Amino acid sequence: MKTIILALLGFTSFNAMGQVLFGSLQEVLAYADKNAISIQSALHQEQIATAKNKASKTALLPAINASAGFNDNITLQPTLVPSNLFNPAAPEGTFNEYTFGKRYVYNSGLQANWDVINFQKWFDIKISQAASQLNQANTINTKYQVYNQLAQTYFSILLTEKYLKISKENIATADNIYQIAKDKYDIGIFTEENLNRSKIQLVQANQQVSSLESSLEQLYNQLQSQLNIDEPLILKDELLDKEMDTGNELVITTSHPEVLVQEAQVQLSEKLLAQTKSLHYPTLTLGYQYNYNWATDKMTDFSQANNLPQQFWGLKLSAPIFNGFSTKSKIKQSKIQLEQEQMVLDSKKLAAKKDDDNLQIQYRQGADDFRKQEEVLQLQNKNDTHSKNRYDSGIIGLDERLDKFKDLLEVQNQYMQSLSNQYISYYKLYIRRQF
Repeated sequence: MKTIILALLGFTSFNAMGQVLFGSLQEVLAYADKNAISIQSALHQEQIATAKNKASKTALLPAINASAGFNDNITLQPTLVPSNLFNPAAPEGTFNEYTFGKRYVYNSGLQANWDVINFQKWFDIKISQAASQLNQANTINTKYQVYNQLAQTYFSILLTEKYLKISKENIATADNIYQIAKDKYDIGIFTEENLNRSKIQLVQANQQVSSLESSLEQLYNQLQSQLNIDEPLILKDELLDKEMDTGNELVITTSHPEVLVQEAQVQLSEKLLAQTKSLHYPTLTLGYQYNYNWATDKMTDFSQANNLPQQFWGLKLSAPIFNGFSTKSKIKQSKIQLEQEQMVLDSKKLAAKKDDDNLQIQYRQGADDFRKQEEVLQLQNKNDTHSKNRYDSGIIGLDERLDKFKDLLEVQNQYMQSLSNQYISYYKLYIRRQF
């Protein structure tokens, strides 16, 4: 049985102190929504995607910038001017040096640009929206994976605790048989072989209890790690020794979380393809600029400053004519990527459908196996009781009593296996229907 429990999941160690109580799987899942690291990380990524989507929308607004500056023209560069420009009698080819400008120049300006038509920015919004939807789907899928891991650990703990209780009861029976066998052996009416058989059963019973206790400790550590809890956990829930009745819970009507992720990925690829095609489209930009300069020969004296305002606006149309066929190559790559994502989506839909069908089959089979194994256990318990009574009455020998007890142990293992299979199929189906 230890193998059955340990096969459910791997184990990690975790320090503990304090105390946290959970009364049901639903309480564990609710706690995980607020504390599990992987779920919180997915939610943070979703928030980042939402912020990026808002930022892409603001890119459609005009861009307005203001500027101010100061220049100290320590040395004004002379300019050569033809002499006859001011003196017609001056010889041809002669020049005079003149210095133009002011030493101190102050300037301020306002620039505004607005992409009236910019398909790239429009598709950036579409892409950011698709990316946000993809992150939402990833959050759902992350929760689905975490919920399955938590349910696996949760029911492993309950199964281990139940089997531990049964195993401790078996120790008492095995010890009683061994003490009787030892007393009979000491007076010479019992063989050493049968004495050894009784001792082996007792040792195995003790070993199983020790092994289950160790597994239980590891399982609690695993649950602490998954829930990001450093305090010890106490589960008040108990397994029910009966068939899990799901009613209409066999019906699955929602898309699998992995399919939702892939559908969002296909939508993102479609938007990326559309954006790549828009590289052929033109861009129309409206611009406005206003500059104002002050020029003076004294640094802080504006009384004699020359005021030099400037103002203009304009339209700029940019259209790609030839880019070395790079856009055509990018479009081809985007189409191939979209086709690939669509193929993956079709495959995931088929796989998810078959997985859902298998979940229903596993649940029905698990419930049927449990009903039959429960009946077998009840019959074997009766047989073991009869065997004990017959031995106490001296009708059968201790060797036959050992055989009957061994049969009971085997049936108990089979019963716990069927109970485990039923709960595994139940929680998988239960969680699948939550998404």
